[in-house]
Amino acid sequence: MVQRQEAEQELSQKLQKVGGDRQALQERVASMQRTLAQVETEQREVHRTARTLEKDKTALKKTLDKVQWNPS
Repeated sequence: MVQRQEAEQELSQKLQKVGGDRQALQERVASMQRTLAQVETEQREVHRTARTLEKDKTALKKTLDKVQWNPS
């Protein structure tokens, strides 16, 4: 009878530990998902900025070409 109670108590402690570990892992996953979402947002912004800069570069080259070929 005593062994059974000890075994049940040990099992209960293990279950509590597993539950705590699971909670910690769920929190870590949630944190990593938030970080990933932030990184993806930043990546989209960087790509958007790069496209804008490329368009600006093209427009500046065209302007320079016009100025060089049509001196006033």
